[in-house]
Amino acid sequence: MPLDLLVPDLLLPSDAPSTLRAARLASLEKWLARSDLRSAPGRDSTQWLAAAYGLAQPPPVAAIALAGEGSAREGAWMRADPVHLRIDHDYLKLHGAASLEVTRPEAEALVAALQSHFQGDGLEFRVCSPDRWYVRVPPGDLPTTTPLAQALGRDVYGLLPANRDVAGGRINWRSAMTEAQMILAAHEVNVARDAAGKPAVNSVWFWGEGAFAAKLARPYALVHADEVFARGLAIASGAEVRPLVKTLAEVDLVRKDDAVLAVIASLSPALHRGDEDAWRASAEALDAGWFAALGDAIDRFGRVRLILPAGKDTRVATLTAAARWRWFRTRKPLAEHA
Repeated sequence: MPLDLLVPDLLLPSDAPSTLRAARLASLEKWLARSDLRSAPGRDSTQWLAAAYGLAQPPPVAAIALAGEGSAREGAWMRADPVHLRIDHDYLKLHGAASLEVTRPEAEALVAALQSHFQGDGLEFRVCSPDRWYVRVPPGDLPTTTPLAQALGRDVYGLLPANRDVAGGRINWRSAMTEAQMILAAHEVNVARDAAGKPAVNSVWFWGEGAFAAKLARPYALVHADEVFARGLAIASGAEVRPLVKTLAEVDLVRKDDAVLAVIASLSPALHRGDEDAWRASAEALDAGWFAALGDAIDRFGRVRLILPAGKDTRVATLTAAARWRWFRTRKPLAEHA
């Protein structure tokens, strides 16, 4: 029964801080050297998961994530995540919610203001967590968007939502973005955040558009995950869903021919808020609690794959019993696999 371990934000892009790219993880590097290593399309975990479940591009991330939140998802949805736009030299740079530390009361107050303004356009905003907001959109009004992961840290010009050439659409999404920014900038929540020296929640980022995919391929019988898109995919495919466990030894077995997936997303929040110490501590904990036990996992599952999204694609390292005998292979620093 094969096991897949999906670990986003472990292989860092070339523009990541050099102190993080210099990190060494002895156990992981040993097993990467002994693995059968290949590259697969998809630069982030969302893209890889969508492909694994047979979803067309772009995948309906918002509607599927709502299923993972345990929330109703009928209709067409987008994520409307809180972000901070900041002028950086001669462009407008996007910073995600991980660096904002939005509280639940702040999120609910800001979304209530957006709902009041856009209600006449048929939009329905929803807060599932302080950093995950959603909006239901009338049929025919879904725009074409850029995933948040591809927009972080970049100039947002050229990445903004664009209207599709669909008859009956009535929302101008460029104008809607501007209106949302004006509402948020003047809100008392941001006035208070500014007075406290905190970055303003001065925009939302629309992305992940589409309707819920009622029937999906079922590549896994059991999914261990806390990340809501992975949980939603498991629910839509009819798999069993459980929270992520603390160590590799706690991952459950299933029937002989069934596969198991564990999505380990503990590195992402620290990386996205720029907390290098927290990222390094999380990476070292993974090496001790997960990667050091890969030899035992090969015995239990027969085949283990490490799925590591990187800067340009995704590295897939396959480990079988043969990996135990490849002790002569030279280990490379983690950054050289990115």
